[in-house]
Amino acid sequence: MNAHEVIVVGAGPVGLTHALGLARAGIGVTILEARQEAGTTPGDLVYQWNVLPGLDRLGILDDLLSVGYCEPHTFYRVHSTGETVTLDLGVMKDDCPFPFNLHVRQAEVTRILLEHLDERSEVTIFLSSALTDLAQDDHGVTVTSDGPKGEVTLRAKWVVGADGAHSAVRRALGLSFVGITWPERLVSVEIDADLEVLGMRGAGAVIDPQFGAIAACVDPGSRWRYIYAEDRSMPENTIDSRMKNVLVEGLSAEMAEATYTWSSFRIHQRAAATFRRDRVMIIGDAAHITNPASGHGMSSGLFDAFALSEVLAAVVSGQADNSLLDRWAEERRHNYVEYASPTSSERKKFVFNLEDDAAVEQEFAPMRRIAEDPDRMRAWFTLAQSLEPPRWL
Repeated sequence: MNAHEVIVVGAGPVGLTHALGLARAGIGVTILEARQEAGTTPGDLVYQWNVLPGLDRLGILDDLLSVGYCEPHTFYRVHSTGETVTLDLGVMKDDCPFPFNLHVRQAEVTRILLEHLDERSEVTIFLSSALTDLAQDDHGVTVTSDGPKGEVTLRAKWVVGADGAHSAVRRALGLSFVGITWPERLVSVEIDADLEVLGMRGAGAVIDPQFGAIAACVDPGSRWRYIYAEDRSMPENTIDSRMKNVLVEGLSAEMAEATYTWSSFRIHQRAAATFRRDRVMIIGDAAHITNPASGHGMSSGLFDAFALSEVLAAVVSGQADNSLLDRWAEERRHNYVEYASPTSSERKKFVFNLEDDAAVEQEFAPMRRIAEDPDRMRAWFTLAQSLEPPRWL
């Protein structure tokens, strides 16, 4: 049984980002992915401005920019009146190197990460290899996976679980995943239409007690992603029959006739009891999961990955004590519990759960003031930096 330095379980954007950070530090990485291909789910579309410096440090940002597009605008639109305010990240041009969000499909992000990992001699990837067991002792971790050739046992000094909300790593550790599942399901529709004709620019939210939605441009001028909520008690197998009416009422009769594809999913606010147990760490959705109204889910996961790559590489190479991993785990969990989760919950209420038009006006009024004042706008964007961990080394 060969010895590995670090095994990363999960080949989504967060796991691959973490693996690339380790490999660039000269750390040997083995990646296990249960699926036949990495990055097959639709995934997140908007990579927020504050994660772009981390992607740049990994050497992949230029490649991502070549297949996505830069978008400085965020919008908020009142459905009942059509009033729309637009915020512009251009006000941050003196405060950050990349004053825009990057819109890029998850499949492209995964492809680019895999291409960079393929160039690294430190990296081995096993697809169709699902983790089935995990055991650790004072010197390392034994991982068992079910792969194309049957059961395989690997030995590593450290293991990182980046295998999503249903994490096999988290379950093998016996960690609770405390929190709630919201009563709504979200329906994500990719529609061949240009929502910019309705005043929407970049990505943002439509505010309404009944027809609240999140919207983001996929391809400028031609394709958008539109995410609305419905009661989860409604039959899932009849979503399609209800969808046209939602699109008519939420957008327009003409757009409801456009070609579209869709998927649905439940939404949660949950976090593991701890993000580290001895020689095993968990990151991204394996460690914490939030509703998508704020966009904090992917950003938090990437910040987990950036920070853990730095810390774990230092520990593996003998430059730092293992206790630094405890600091990492405590800081990242505190960030989720105290900032990412509550702000995401507040944003969900703002978009999907306001009681009436009076509540819409009360919550929307501050957005007008922010949009009218560059200093307020800059402060509003700067709040997003609360997700970012310190650089410890």
